[in-house]
Amino acid sequence: LFLNDFMHKFNVILLLIDGARVDRISKFPIFQKLQEDGTFFSHMISHSPYTLVSMNSIFTGMYGGKNGINAYHQMFQDPKSGCLTLAEYLSENGWYTCGDAMRLSLVSHKGFKKITSQEDTDDPDFIKTHSGILDQIKNDKKPKQPFFAYLHYPKIHHSIKENIFDKYDDFSEEYFSNKDQNLKNYDTYLEEASNYLEEIYQKILNDDLYSDSIIIVMADHGMGVGEKIGERAYGIFTYDYSIRTFAYFIQPKIFPKGKEISELTETIDIMPTVLNALEIPEKTSSLKIQGKNLLEYINNSNISMKSNSAQNELSGRFAFSETGGVEGPWPSPKEPNVKCIRNFKWKLIHNLTPDNWELYDLEKDPNENENLVDSFSNIVEKLKLKMSDIEKSCNGN
Repeated sequence: LFLNDFMHKFNVILLLIDGARVDRISKFPIFQKLQEDGTFFSHMISHSPYTLVSMNSIFTGMYGGKNGINAYHQMFQDPKSGCLTLAEYLSENGWYTCGDAMRLSLVSHKGFKKITSQEDTDDPDFIKTHSGILDQIKNDKKPKQPFFAYLHYPKIHHSIKENIFDKYDDFSEEYFSNKDQNLKNYDTYLEEASNYLEEIYQKILNDDLYSDSIIIVMADHGMGVGEKIGERAYGIFTYDYSIRTFAYFIQPKIFPKGKEISELTETIDIMPTVLNALEIPEKTSSLKIQGKNLLEYINNSNISMKSNSAQNELSGRFAFSETGGVEGPWPSPKEPNVKCIRNFKWKLIHNLTPDNWELYDLEKDPNENENLVDSFSNIVEKLKLKMSDIEKSCNGN
């Protein structure tokens, strides 16, 4: 590529705040600042409530059943043949690609020119480390070459491991009876993450990267604080505290400032949105991306996909999530055994190991406390069909 080919190509900076809860971020000013500067997708659903499957689905725009990374058992593996990652797309189109992952085993290295991790560093300073990576990019890439930087902040996860996973099990009465205190503790971890985010975002502004970059701030999944006995934090069930998440897109030439999109979206939408914003076409020879272009939601934002009317309660978009916990009541690291499908109104969960079902009215019962599976058999059957159709789509091209 000649230098002129790099002109007017946006950088892509993905800041990933591991385990950030969408219902707590409004407590911290940096998230308000991000919304003022960009477009906030406030009702985004993760394909999986743990990092390995979630990140590979984000970087392929596909569910795990399609890209081949659908369980803990697939650590250190690449997505299946014919599945292109975001880093591959960008690298092949002239972008310099680099990343700093939570662990090198959790993200495919395909397409990355350089990928690192701080997993072997004792108490790393991520502000210093990630600021240094942004500085180093200037020396590593060609003049005027656009870059893709994936910067993963994992300290919420580390704090959860140290203060919860290492002290309690998934049925510890002491832990589950102290949800209010657990939430206060969690907020201290999120506050530290917000301080990191504030510093890194300010560096992006100070380095004049703002005008030439698409900045994405998101979480791979949420985090429980003892809402459901059997799951201390994440990875075991598919309740909204762990699968509902968010994303901010900041680039004023593309994404309107101060705009919130509250329609249901999915984390698999990140990749096709970036490709569309950069005018990079999807390869017809590779496996078809399942995510949707979020720019269409901005352009059609006057058309709400939410509806309270009875005839439309199964309308709109449906999101699909699945997990297989390493621990918990039904450990299943080799294949997912908890699956769910949801729109704004209804969520259907299938727990495969005991083979039981849960149905929740998310509008009336957002905390998912009342299982209505025996009360709405017609809804259950329709949602089962939708779940089956989505799973079948993972087996096609």
